[in-house]
Amino acid sequence: MSSSIATPVMDRPPALGWAVPSSTAVTTICHPVFQLGRGGLECRLLGLIDGLPAERFRHVLVVRGCTAQQVRMERDRPGNNVCVVTDPSTGRDPLWSRRLANIIREQSVDVLHVRGLSMLLDAVLAGWQTSGTRIAFSFHGFERNGRRFSRLRRALYRRAVMRCNARWAVSDSAARSIANELDIDREVFDVLPNGVDPDRFSPTVRRFTIRRALNLSPDRLIVLTVANLKPVKGHQVLLDALAGMRKYTPRITVVAVGGDYLDGEIQARAARQLPDFDIRFVGEQADVLPWMQSADLFVLPSLYEGLSNSLLEAMSCELPCVASNVGGNTEVIDHGESGLLVTPGDPVELASAIQFLLEDADARDSIGAAARRTVIQNHRVDDCVRRYGRAYAELAGRGVSNSHIERYTV
Repeated sequence: MSSSIATPVMDRPPALGWAVPSSTAVTTICHPVFQLGRGGLECRLLGLIDGLPAERFRHVLVVRGCTAQQVRMERDRPGNNVCVVTDPSTGRDPLWSRRLANIIREQSVDVLHVRGLSMLLDAVLAGWQTSGTRIAFSFHGFERNGRRFSRLRRALYRRAVMRCNARWAVSDSAARSIANELDIDREVFDVLPNGVDPDRFSPTVRRFTIRRALNLSPDRLIVLTVANLKPVKGHQVLLDALAGMRKYTPRITVVAVGGDYLDGEIQARAARQLPDFDIRFVGEQADVLPWMQSADLFVLPSLYEGLSNSLLEAMSCELPCVASNVGGNTEVIDHGESGLLVTPGDPVELASAIQFLLEDADARDSIGAAARRTVIQNHRVDDCVRRYGRAYAELAGRGVSNSHIERYTV
């Protein structure tokens, strides 16, 4: 087998202080992913691994597209009940499902949790080659609108989705999106929404101290967007909106946090279109919290969203948010109360919403406070972890009592 093991398998001495669980009640979950960046999906995965109690859950993280030396596990520490398996293969690989099946058998996996469609077919094939492993498919969103697949590929995905033992989506909108694309019943999907930790993602009185550390002016209004630079995230729409807001040039700094997937295209456009604006592309950040806590308002001009963790984090930090009227955004923002929703792809409407918040400090305060209440009431990460814990345990045939669930911590 060509995959390499970065942390020990069950029958080898632990290298990171991880004790091999002896209880038969431990549920082992396999999470296959491509690479391990700082995107929302990866952050949610690592948060879930951290949150589930180690005495009840063990995780096998299978990372494709890299070697053991390239895996970055910031949360990898002594005591983590995580086995990391790396596989350098990328793209289509006819032997990948067989290698995944071998990993499942070697690691005695109870639940194989595949996220998105890119690995679904291989995951189902791997599941067929093993016995006793249950397959969970979760859908987090598409990156473009419209029909995406040929009739044949749609039929293959539909059959594979229906072969899974559980089907989850991060929002009702995401569930409807994948159901419509694959021509299946929306009701086959349960909704397991994202969550954030409101104790960590919270407003602070140290805003200006944080700004100094980030080299941001204490005298400007900070407009923040957190999203990888991809067409679906709508950064060009934001640039077009700013082009109609030149009177704010001396008053605002725009900060864009996120990895660059467009080879500098957005930065070049910003330099051409808006040479007089203070726009900072700060790239991928290990921790977005200080950027959230330094900002005055948050903008998410996406053309499509499943359910954005960045939006929830900004709302939890009591930031007033302007987001496109798409996907899961509409399920967390009550327009005019806990945020502002604008037509996707409309820079004029986006500019109007941003200007409204820039001009009205009271509106920023009231909308930000309502946004944080929304997260606390409906999107706490510990509630999210409880839901996944119950779902995993039920799939593995191990019921989890309410008393035990209540002890889950993040």
